[in-house]
Amino acid sequence: MPAPYFIVYNPMTVNVMDALGTCDTPLDLLSFLTRRDSRDLSDTTWLDFLQFDPALDKRGMVETFAIESYAITYVANQIAAHRPDAEIFLADGVRRTVAETIRKKGPPEAVFISSMSSNFPTTVCTTLALNHGNIPVIIGGIHVSTSPKDTDRFIRDYIPSPERVSEVRGSGDGQVIGRILRDLGNNELKQVYTGVKTIEDNVWGAPNVIEMPPLQLSFLKRIPLLGKLLVRAIRIQPIAPFLGCPHSCSFCSISSLPKALRRFTMRSPEDVVAEIEHLQKGGVTLKNRLFFFLPDNILLGGKRLNALLDLIIEKRLKINYIVQASVEIADDETLLKKLRLSGCSHLFIGFETLNLNDLKHVGKKVVNGIQASGKSVADYYAAQIKKIQGHGMVIHGSFILGLPNDRFHSLSDNTGQDYGKFCTRHHIGIQATPLSDLPGSRDFIQTHKTGGWLFGREGTMDYLIALVACDLTEGNRIPPANVRESPLIVLHMAYEAINRVGWTVNALKSATTMGIKGFLAPTINGKHSIKERLIDAFVAFAVPLIVSQYRDHAIKVLSSTCGAKGSMERLWEMEKDPEIKAMFRRYVEGFMVKGEHGQAQTGMDENRPTHPLPQDNVCHKTG
Repeated sequence: MPAPYFIVYNPMTVNVMDALGTCDTPLDLLSFLTRRDSRDLSDTTWLDFLQFDPALDKRGMVETFAIESYAITYVANQIAAHRPDAEIFLADGVRRTVAETIRKKGPPEAVFISSMSSNFPTTVCTTLALNHGNIPVIIGGIHVSTSPKDTDRFIRDYIPSPERVSEVRGSGDGQVIGRILRDLGNNELKQVYTGVKTIEDNVWGAPNVIEMPPLQLSFLKRIPLLGKLLVRAIRIQPIAPFLGCPHSCSFCSISSLPKALRRFTMRSPEDVVAEIEHLQKGGVTLKNRLFFFLPDNILLGGKRLNALLDLIIEKRLKINYIVQASVEIADDETLLKKLRLSGCSHLFIGFETLNLNDLKHVGKKVVNGIQASGKSVADYYAAQIKKIQGHGMVIHGSFILGLPNDRFHSLSDNTGQDYGKFCTRHHIGIQATPLSDLPGSRDFIQTHKTGGWLFGREGTMDYLIALVACDLTEGNRIPPANVRESPLIVLHMAYEAINRVGWTVNALKSATTMGIKGFLAPTINGKHSIKERLIDAFVAFAVPLIVSQYRDHAIKVLSSTCGAKGSMERLWEMEKDPEIKAMFRRYVEGFMVKGEHGQAQTGMDENRPTHPLPQDNVCHKTG
């Protein structure tokens, strides 16, 4: 008998927006994605329908920054603890695909899929095919937790064996995974399982989890002489000291979950340190010293966070890590010192806007501090940034475009340009995103009530297709009147902010500034070793260059190819205001496919092949 095994799959996000208005059922979407007629899907052809057109691959920001999915690694280790006799293969549809794994090893006992909203269309199409192969599928992730009807709407209603599809709402904790595996063995899989414990100790390091080849920071190839070496040498490891959120922000999907399913849970400091030491057991290199701490806000850790930082400092772990925080962290000088000593090199901070009324609109708690300071938002943020950078930590700021007080006067005079100038002036990176409603959030519910959703109502095929826009690359709601209700204007402003900060010259200026600050404010190991101090400085120098990849990512998402329209061309075609359309014509042509003679042409070609095409934005045609 073949050796037992499972697949744990994090699907890629695919660019299926060209399918808007063309699909009546998810089977039509499967046809679009595979370039095959889904009427041919059967128990003998199903493997062919797991092979998607690679020209539609939409590389996400996580892949761009080479950060692995902690969710699938965590679930794989949960399975491994219950089934030490089985191999658990990780897959992402690129480095390892579900189809190639099944062709090599035969049918797995089950496929576990972790789905965000943006890759839920891929999840749907994968499950449709696997069900015809009689393979059990267990779907987890934030989308099935916040939009529980979607599994029935788009999957169970279109498959021959709906009893072979299950979903996990809430967390994939040890008890839930144990029940699923027992029920699989008894052929009694339930439709829904509910997990409560957000994160647990000892869920790491299983020897029967088969990882994928590492993601690469391809941008580093641009660095003269050392670039190619650094691409092979650097890897960012995700780790979760604690997870869950006690807040209920209106724009967040988590706001729709019961408190029991999103409760804050922290691992023991000893377990977190043990996992890091396990990853470094063969010696410390750039492949195992760079970490991304996953909590949405490090400040949620409170006293227990201090215990973790104290242990890392005491153990003198050689790590440099990225973590998310709110800007109020600058008010705690003691915590800033401790973060830096423990290895913090990079803070991701949600600034959102430089307008006080818009900060009130999105419900940012920092409003009280700004008003008490008597400063403008920009001046208050600048002072906070200076405090944090004084401790050698790089800042990467998040900004939202499409808020009620944004302004657009022209292509060169708008809020996006303001954000780009602010970030370059203060040497911080930027993530600029159009305002979007995430499924399940209170804003999403309200937008559907008021008719402000941009791409079809919930439950329709256009809604399913447009979930791919939930990767924060473009907006999915009608913008406010101050930006002329134009998604094209909002996308333009977001791109121009990213474009300015990501210019090589500006990125190098920020890198040099932060490299010096990183050297002057070392970690605990840097205080005792010139080698470690130089590594601290190198990481502080490299982070702004890594963050500047947002520009590369944005260009790829916005640009059309011979296989699919990019966001810029598609939104320009959707634009209803003739004045705006004329204003943007030449601008958008820069994102369109070029013909052999350099003229702009549509990104769609009815005779397009189903294999990858050159990605230089030039359409190469043969005679």
